[in-house]
Amino acid sequence: MTGWRQAVFIRQRRIDVIQRALSTILDDESWSPATPRRLYVGAADASSRGWTMIVPDLANFFLDRGGLAERRLCRLARELRCPAYEVDVRDPVAITLYEADDHGRLRISGAVMPLIAAGAGDGEGRNDGRDDGRNEGRDNVVEIASAVVGFGLVAVPDDIRDRVAELAGGRTVALADYLGAVAGFPAWTHHADDPITAGELVYEPPRILARDPAGGRITARLPGTREAIARTAPRVVPAPYDRRGRRPRSVSRPRR
Repeated sequence: MTGWRQAVFIRQRRIDVIQRALSTILDDESWSPATPRRLYVGAADASSRGWTMIVPDLANFFLDRGGLAERRLCRLARELRCPAYEVDVRDPVAITLYEADDHGRLRISGAVMPLIAAGAGDGEGRNDGRDDGRNEGRDNVVEIASAVVGFGLVAVPDDIRDRVAELAGGRTVALADYLGAVAGFPAWTHHADDPITAGELVYEPPRILARDPAGGRITARLPGTREAIARTAPRVVPAPYDRRGRRPRSVSRPRR
């Protein structure tokens, strides 16, 4: 394996349920009118252990805040009411584990990602690697629960914890594959060469509200689509006389 690998593991086997939850949390964000109508989030596959693996199409998509206080990974875990974790591997030695519990609390262990050098702590002096969403702009220094990768929020048996600790001092690839194997996806780091095709997650941004400059009213339209122009047909008024010079009955008949 060479280069960057990233995967999200969610303890929810139904991809359609994850899709609805993902759309809900992304609807809370502010999307530009330039955002494509159909945003491809990534490939997804479910295992027999009750977990789903998501390989994001965009790097750090689930670690981004989207303009809000909490990361998307935390909001998604709370929306689904189930734990989730993300494994980030930067060959050959850097690996980071992000865990979110069903309440949306975050724990980070392993190497510090340059992009995530803001936002792991709550800014109140507690170096436990948890982000409770109350940072208020004070998270410019990352706080990590442990420099050694290990589960702290996701409940796993002791034998798995021992195996993770054993692999933490060895090869990064072996540790990353084992972290995926916990959810039922061993050797997931090879999916970049053999992409998964079981399912996909997409997002359609909500309708953008636009004000009509002529009438001043607010109308809804989708980004990338042309706004339809409503034309009202003129009212047809019957002529007082037809072509033969006779008055139509609709005109000559007195109104009651």
